Amino acid sequence: MEECKPVLNTGLRGVVIADTRICDVDGANGRLIYRGYLIQDLAKRATFEEATYLLLYEKLPDHAELEEFRRRLRVQQRLPAEVLAASVAVHAGVA
Repeated sequence: MEECKPVLNTGLRGVVIADTRICDVDGANGRLIYRGYLIQDLAKRATFEEATYLLLYEKLPDHAELEEFRRRLRVQQRLPAEVLAASVAVHAGVA
């Protein structure tokens, strides 16, 4: 009878897929770095909006930049009138 040995799939460990300035994964030292900042530091000290700004614009925002970015996000978060009307119709049992 032939002996079956388990196959260890190592995936893509050690294979460079692409270069990026956005993040660096230092698995050997347990470090995830976004735009030069440790993820642990961002999680403790930065808001969602600040971290998003950092990823998009390569730097943390100053107060004025953060307020403008938040304003732009709020505008994009609004639901179109058609979506709101459909929601009302569904809850009213019309649809």
